[in-house]
Amino acid sequence: MNMLKAGFIGFTPFGGDPEDFYKALEAYAGIGYSGFEGGNMLTRNGDAKENLARVKAFGMEPLSVGLGFGGLDNVNVKEVAETAHLLGVNRAATFMGCVGGYRFGQREDKPGYDEVMKEIEQLNAIAKELQKEGIVTTFHNHDAEFLHFYKGLPAFYLMMENSEYLKFELDVGWALYGHYDPLQVMEDLGDKLKALHVKDFTYSNVAHPTRPGQEVDESKAQVSMPRFTTPGTGLLPLRAVLKKASEMGLDYAIVEQDFMYHMNQFETLTGAYHNMKETGYVC
Repeated sequence: MNMLKAGFIGFTPFGGDPEDFYKALEAYAGIGYSGFEGGNMLTRNGDAKENLARVKAFGMEPLSVGLGFGGLDNVNVKEVAETAHLLGVNRAATFMGCVGGYRFGQREDKPGYDEVMKEIEQLNAIAKELQKEGIVTTFHNHDAEFLHFYKGLPAFYLMMENSEYLKFELDVGWALYGHYDPLQVMEDLGDKLKALHVKDFTYSNVAHPTRPGQEVDESKAQVSMPRFTTPGTGLLPLRAVLKKASEMGLDYAIVEQDFMYHMNQFETLTGAYHNMKETGYVC
């Protein structure tokens, strides 16, 4: 049986003293985590190689770099590859597409079929170039990619079926919230599944907006939100998902939780780690 290691995304301080970032990583390593997404953070203050050595010294490693912000037209493949090689990672991730942008209120109009297909083509082209550098490019979903259909297919499956080089980082919580069985989606992805985000939720009134300072208009389905909760305490079939990930040979179960409620970040990651370890599939 392939044992998964525990990773996370987010859960680190933004702004303020850069030292707080490393203190958080060291604290999370003490819980049992050994990987984090967002390796670019190691390049922002001081020498990247020294920062990498520091986090590795307490048992932590970066799992990915980002494609950057500002749209796919502005992706610099050479810079992405250089950063990935510098940090010793083999995956570049993108976390938002045009469908997701509509879902989270970054645009007023739902993207049409042609726009979605153009984005798929761009992502596939970027992935092809990065593959030459030994780097896998992954797309991270939200619920919107399962809820918006184009010519009979949800956007997620449209991407899957029209991408030769692009791979996927499946957020199982968002897939479930989008009314899809995450186990079936994992099966459908097959070898296109390269990473797993473990997110859990319950159905309840939401106290948080989609972005800080933004009010939620509950009459608009595209901005409704799940009530996120620590993995293992909500509706996600955690053991079954991790079992499937283990069978598929994935290396990490990456915890993500957009909003905290009754526990802080450290407490949430502690609970998530122990709940995952209790399944027998996470070391």
